Amino acid sequence: MGWISNDNEHEGWAAAVAPDGRLSASSRGEGMLVKGITGHYKPDKMLPDHEVVPDSEIIGWRGACECGWQGELWERVTSPAAADFSRRRDYLSPDDFAHASSEVENAIHDEWKAHLAPLEVVAGVEAAAREYTQAGHRLDKTVAAAKSAGASWADIGRAVGISRQSAHERWADKQ
Repeated sequence: MGWISNDNEHEGWAAAVAPDGRLSASSRGEGMLVKGITGHYKPDKMLPDHEVVPDSEIIGWRGACECGWQGELWERVTSPAAADFSRRRDYLSPDDFAHASSEVENAIHDEWKAHLAPLEVVAGVEAAAREYTQAGHRLDKTVAAAKSAGASWADIGRAVGISRQSAHERWADKQ
Protein backbone atom coordinates (compact mmCIF):
# COMPACT_ATOMS: atom_id res chain seq x y z
CA MET A 1 0.00 0.00 0.00
CA GLY A 2 1.23 3.49 -0.76
CA TRP A 3 0.52 6.97 0.54
CA ILE A 4 0.04 10.28 -1.25
CA SER A 5 0.88 13.65 0.33
CA ASN A 6 -1.81 16.30 0.69
CA ASP A 7 -0.24 18.33 -2.11
CA ASN A 8 -0.02 15.24 -4.39
CA GLU A 9 3.72 15.91 -4.77
CA HIS A 10 4.95 12.84 -2.87
CA GLU A 11 4.11 9.16 -2.97
CA GLY A 12 5.55 6.90 -0.31
CA TRP A 13 5.47 3.17 0.42
CA ALA A 14 7.00 0.43 2.54
CA ALA A 15 9.59 -1.01 0.14
CA ALA A 16 10.99 -4.51 0.41
CA VAL A 17 14.80 -4.47 0.38
CA ALA A 18 16.77 -6.89 -1.80
CA PRO A 19 20.10 -8.31 -0.55
CA ASP A 20 22.00 -5.78 -2.70
CA GLY A 21 20.02 -2.86 -1.21
CA ARG A 22 17.70 -2.22 -4.15
CA LEU A 23 14.13 -1.34 -3.20
CA SER A 24 10.98 -2.82 -4.63
CA ALA A 25 8.02 -0.76 -5.65
CA SER A 26 5.84 -3.73 -6.57
CA SER A 27 5.53 -7.47 -6.28
CA ARG A 28 4.85 -10.43 -8.50
CA GLY A 29 3.58 -13.87 -7.57
CA GLU A 30 7.13 -15.17 -7.50
CA GLY A 31 8.75 -12.30 -5.59
CA MET A 32 9.50 -8.61 -5.34
CA LEU A 33 10.08 -6.51 -8.43
CA VAL A 34 13.26 -4.40 -8.35
CA LYS A 35 14.72 -2.12 -10.99
CA GLY A 36 18.02 -3.06 -12.58
CA ILE A 37 19.52 -6.20 -14.03
CA THR A 38 22.27 -7.94 -12.06
CA GLY A 39 21.91 -11.38 -13.60
CA HIS A 40 21.36 -12.90 -10.16
CA TYR A 41 17.58 -13.00 -10.49
CA LYS A 42 14.96 -13.82 -13.06
CA PRO A 43 14.17 -10.88 -15.36
CA ASP A 44 10.59 -9.66 -15.33
CA LYS A 45 8.65 -10.40 -18.52
CA MET A 46 6.65 -7.16 -18.53
CA LEU A 47 9.42 -4.79 -17.41
CA PRO A 48 12.68 -5.84 -19.07
CA ASP A 49 14.80 -3.52 -16.91
CA HIS A 50 13.55 -5.18 -13.69
CA GLU A 51 14.31 -8.43 -11.89
CA VAL A 52 12.17 -10.49 -9.56
CA VAL A 53 13.85 -11.16 -6.21
CA PRO A 54 12.33 -14.20 -4.47
CA ASP A 55 10.34 -13.33 -1.33
CA SER A 56 12.60 -15.59 0.75
CA GLU A 57 15.64 -13.41 -0.09
CA ILE A 58 14.17 -10.06 0.98
CA ILE A 59 16.26 -8.78 3.91
CA GLY A 60 13.85 -6.18 5.30
CA TRP A 61 11.87 -3.05 4.54
CA ARG A 62 12.36 0.68 4.49
CA GLY A 63 10.28 3.70 3.71
CA ALA A 64 10.64 5.10 0.23
CA CYS A 65 9.32 8.22 -1.47
CA GLU A 66 9.24 9.22 -5.11
CA CYS A 67 11.34 12.28 -4.18
CA GLY A 68 14.23 9.96 -3.33
CA TRP A 69 13.88 9.92 0.45
CA GLN A 70 14.54 6.56 2.14
CA GLY A 71 13.91 5.63 5.74
CA GLU A 72 16.06 3.46 7.94
CA LEU A 73 16.09 -0.31 7.44
CA TRP A 74 13.64 -2.54 9.27
CA GLU A 75 15.51 -5.83 9.39
CA ARG A 76 13.82 -9.13 8.58
CA VAL A 77 14.93 -11.70 11.16
CA THR A 78 14.90 -15.48 10.82
CA SER A 79 13.11 -16.40 14.04
CA PRO A 80 10.25 -14.99 16.12
CA ALA A 81 12.59 -14.84 19.14
CA ALA A 82 14.90 -12.42 17.29
CA ALA A 83 12.07 -10.00 16.54
CA ASP A 84 12.38 -6.74 18.47
CA PHE A 85 10.29 -3.79 17.31
CA SER A 86 12.34 -1.32 19.37
CA ARG A 87 15.46 -2.42 17.42
CA ARG A 88 13.68 -2.31 14.04
CA ARG A 89 13.58 -6.10 13.69
CA ASP A 90 10.56 -8.06 12.55
CA TYR A 91 10.07 -11.75 11.88
CA LEU A 92 8.55 -12.98 8.66
CA SER A 93 8.58 -16.64 7.71
CA PRO A 94 10.71 -17.43 4.63
CA ASP A 95 7.59 -19.04 3.14
CA ASP A 96 5.49 -15.86 3.33
CA PHE A 97 5.15 -13.04 0.82
CA ALA A 98 7.80 -10.47 1.74
CA HIS A 99 5.43 -7.60 2.51
CA ALA A 100 6.05 -5.67 5.72
CA SER A 101 3.81 -6.53 8.63
CA SER A 102 1.07 -4.03 9.41
CA GLU A 103 3.04 -2.86 12.49
CA VAL A 104 6.18 -2.18 10.43
CA GLU A 105 4.15 -0.59 7.64
CA ASN A 106 2.45 1.73 10.16
CA ALA A 107 5.84 2.70 11.63
CA ILE A 108 7.22 3.36 8.13
CA HIS A 109 4.15 5.46 7.33
CA ASP A 110 4.84 7.56 10.44
CA GLU A 111 8.48 8.00 9.34
CA TRP A 112 7.32 9.04 5.86
CA LYS A 113 4.92 11.61 7.35
CA ALA A 114 7.78 12.98 9.48
CA HIS A 115 9.84 13.31 6.29
CA LEU A 116 7.03 15.44 4.81
CA ALA A 117 6.59 17.70 7.85
CA PRO A 118 9.40 20.17 6.97
CA LEU A 119 8.20 20.24 3.37
CA GLU A 120 4.68 21.15 4.52
CA VAL A 121 6.08 23.99 6.63
CA VAL A 122 7.99 25.30 3.60
CA ALA A 123 4.80 25.01 1.55
CA GLY A 124 3.13 27.22 4.16
CA VAL A 125 5.92 29.77 3.78
CA GLU A 126 5.48 29.68 -0.01
CA ALA A 127 1.72 30.25 0.35
CA ALA A 128 2.27 33.15 2.75
CA ALA A 129 4.81 34.70 0.37
CA ARG A 130 2.32 34.47 -2.51
CA GLU A 131 -0.36 36.12 -0.36
CA TYR A 132 2.12 38.82 0.71
CA THR A 133 3.03 39.55 -2.92
CA GLN A 134 -0.64 39.65 -3.94
CA ALA A 135 -1.47 41.97 -1.04
CA GLY A 136 1.42 44.26 -2.07
CA HIS A 137 0.07 44.47 -5.62
CA ARG A 138 -3.43 45.18 -4.28
CA LEU A 139 -2.03 47.90 -2.02
CA ASP A 140 -0.13 49.49 -4.93
CA LYS A 141 -3.29 49.55 -7.07
CA THR A 142 -5.41 50.92 -4.23
CA VAL A 143 -2.89 53.67 -3.47
CA ALA A 144 -2.82 54.64 -7.16
CA ALA A 145 -6.63 54.77 -7.20
CA ALA A 146 -6.69 56.86 -4.00
CA LYS A 147 -4.14 59.30 -5.41
CA SER A 148 -6.11 59.56 -8.67
CA ALA A 149 -9.22 60.32 -6.63
CA GLY A 150 -7.42 63.25 -4.95
CA ALA A 151 -6.08 61.76 -1.71
CA SER A 152 -2.94 63.43 -0.35
CA TRP A 153 0.28 61.59 0.50
CA ALA A 154 -0.43 62.46 4.13
CA ASP A 155 -3.85 60.74 3.90
CA ILE A 156 -2.33 57.67 2.24
CA GLY A 157 0.57 57.54 4.70
CA ARG A 158 -1.83 57.75 7.65
CA ALA A 159 -3.96 54.89 6.20
CA VAL A 160 -0.91 52.67 5.79
CA GLY A 161 0.71 53.62 9.07
CA ILE A 162 3.73 55.44 7.62
CA SER A 163 4.72 59.07 7.13
CA ARG A 164 3.64 61.29 4.23
CA GLN A 165 7.23 61.31 2.97
CA SER A 166 7.55 57.50 3.16
CA ALA A 167 4.28 57.10 1.24
CA HIS A 168 5.50 59.50 -1.43
CA GLU A 169 8.87 57.72 -1.71
CA ARG A 170 7.22 54.32 -2.00
CA TRP A 171 4.45 55.07 -4.51
CA ALA A 172 5.14 58.35 -6.35
CA ASP A 173 7.09 56.68 -9.17
CA LYS A 174 4.49 53.87 -9.61
CA GLN A 175 1.83 56.22 -10.93
